Amino acid sequence: MPLSERFVNYRIKSGYHVLSLFLLIFLFTGFTDINAQTNIAGIVKDAGSLIPLKGINVIITETSQGAVTDNDGRFSIAGVKEGNYTLKASMTGYQTERRKITINAGDNLPVIFNLEAQTYEIDSVTITAQRQIRNLLKAPYTEPSSLSPAITIIKSEDIRRQGAITVIEALNHVPGGLTETRGRQVKQFFSVRGQKYPYPDYAVNGVWQQEFQELPYFFSASDIEEIEIVRSSAALLTGLSGMAGLINIKTKDYTTPELNADVEYGTFNSFHSHISHGGRIGKLGYRAGIGYDNTDGPEGKHAKESMANFNTGFDWQLSAKLGIKATLFYLDGSRQLRIAEAPADKKYIDLLQSFDPYKALISNIKIAYRPTDKLSSEIQLFYSYRNPTFNDEAKGTTSNERDYEAGVNFMQSVMLSQSNTLRFGGLYNRWIAPEGKRFYLGKRCDTETFSGVIVDEHQLGHFTFDAGIRWTKAYLNDYAAFNIEGEGGQFKNVTPITDTWEPGIFQSNLGITWRPGNKLSFYFNAAAGEIKPRRGALNEDLEELKNETRIKIDISAIRKIGLTGKMSVTAFGILQEDAIALSGKTNKDMVTEIIRELYVNRGQNQAGIEYELVTPRLFNLVNPFVNFTLMKSEMKKDGSMIRNLENPVFISSAGLYLDKKGIDLNILCKYVSRFENQRFASVTAGPQPLGDFVSVDMTGGYSFRGKIPVRCYFKVKNLTDKRYFTVIGYPDFGRMIYLGMSLSLK
Repeated sequence: MPLSERFVNYRIKSGYHVLSLFLLIFLFTGFTDINAQTNIAGIVKDAGSLIPLKGINVIITETSQGAVTDNDGRFSIAGVKEGNYTLKASMTGYQTERRKITINAGDNLPVIFNLEAQTYEIDSVTITAQRQIRNLLKAPYTEPSSLSPAITIIKSEDIRRQGAITVIEALNHVPGGLTETRGRQVKQFFSVRGQKYPYPDYAVNGVWQQEFQELPYFFSASDIEEIEIVRSSAALLTGLSGMAGLINIKTKDYTTPELNADVEYGTFNSFHSHISHGGRIGKLGYRAGIGYDNTDGPEGKHAKESMANFNTGFDWQLSAKLGIKATLFYLDGSRQLRIAEAPADKKYIDLLQSFDPYKALISNIKIAYRPTDKLSSEIQLFYSYRNPTFNDEAKGTTSNERDYEAGVNFMQSVMLSQSNTLRFGGLYNRWIAPEGKRFYLGKRCDTETFSGVIVDEHQLGHFTFDAGIRWTKAYLNDYAAFNIEGEGGQFKNVTPITDTWEPGIFQSNLGITWRPGNKLSFYFNAAAGEIKPRRGALNEDLEELKNETRIKIDISAIRKIGLTGKMSVTAFGILQEDAIALSGKTNKDMVTEIIRELYVNRGQNQAGIEYELVTPRLFNLVNPFVNFTLMKSEMKKDGSMIRNLENPVFISSAGLYLDKKGIDLNILCKYVSRFENQRFASVTAGPQPLGDFVSVDMTGGYSFRGKIPVRCYFKVKNLTDKRYFTVIGYPDFGRMIYLGMSLSLK
């Protein structure tokens, strides 16, 4: 057995024992601490930037008890007796905020304050307190300030309100977001602003994942604290294909003991269950969760799926200067690949395929060292392993598509002055697919990727200037990605590559932010760079594709509304030379009989407007939101630019989150205008209509308050039972209804 395989097997087997021990320790330590004392704990953040604030005074006005927030904005007040109190958070430069709370025996009550900056007026002279709006030393992978309007944050509360089970479901109402659902190997592709081929990159806790496209549909949303989506083609600090957007999944951290559990059952014999626990013992924070999901899918559609997931991790603050955070996810399950329906080509309708089993492990360790208030270093070590077994049930054949990647990220932040922060770092990634993957099965892949990035951000009065550049270069140890055995003549222009450096690619970013006041801000961001086609992609002549060159411009304005609301408008333009797009044609390998979709390089442009409105809580009852993206897409054909019908013109989402006296009701709507393509259709059929639908989802429930708070809820997907298509041959399943129950002990 090769050394790499023995190493992987050893790591996996050892991991099982370690994970089991972690889970037992975490659960037992947490349960013994859950009723130990009555605490008030929480965090204080800047309302505009959501950066934790240090040195905030938090006191109980009816007593002499209080605390001051630490470097992470956290506070804890112990030994509070039962009763009704007013909690006050205050500091010079911010508006004082008060919160009414009720303490019962055994409570460990978490409180979150979001403080607004305070403006002082003295004889017509306005003085705004100086404050570090963006703490780039504590969050070195924060994207440049000018990208803020193009970043959407989905928090755990939003995930709960939407009734989302997976990462992909949680992304459904992102401005300009489109999820293409199908039944083949990668079940759901998510894109923004028509950015496809490649689709946006994924990262877990800031660690870029080279091979992740199958996992978002499997990845449980139950233990996610928030998902950060960079919608613009300009993500620079996390990921290497930031010109296509970025999705960063961030796991939960716990400040006080907490136990959460939920169970759900619904249409198609679908079952969901999950339990998680976390807390903190001194300087050590811990967490662990385990879940299981299963569905039979519609009868006769070959769409049965099941997935067990486990995650654990810890956050250990060894000292004021040094901290370590570790995360591990493990998934194990299977999925039948749903059969296609008309108007898909017959060759797709006849396919009968599955992944059984599908296993994946994702792990990373972050070490953060901050020796002074002006210097910080972060190093991230990561290892990911995926082991899907692909079965062609009609032919009775099986193939293994295992792959693994490991590497290191490094980021150094230096505060050159109170108004200037410089960040620079690098990334190394080693990816190996011993037997190949997807269209290049039977051919070993072994690549190494090196990348460096530098970003400078400078505040001058009401203005913030940022600029950055990333350089990436890959070394191909063994890359025969294209199956050229047997009838290899048709692949004569595709040559296996070994021990070769690929040309380096660059990406640059330049931005300006203007904040004339506390409520209104303006942004400009421009980016340019190259995008490599996904490995294994070929054009109609069965040759490798050219790199795409992309230029992007965003111009935005944001108006804050109250403490939690905002209104934003963004005008964007994307110019693509040699854009990577599907040609509509396919090629069938004569040996493996695998059907490969073929691509084309072409000129392509997108321009549009994004609008988003999130209001503060109205009438102490409801939180509404609405967003839309209006986009014009063009592509080059026969030497001239014509309308690109492959992208929708209009995408919009709206919702109401309502809760009062334990009752909650959440209604979410999405509209996608018509678009078309020929993917999966027969050559003679031509492009087919897609989109042009309104989907309505609803969740609601009642929370029983007591020593063990329980919420009983219902969930309805596609309330109007609209059988819409986002991909040819794979219509939505229609209306689905679920009932569930969840509890939370804090």
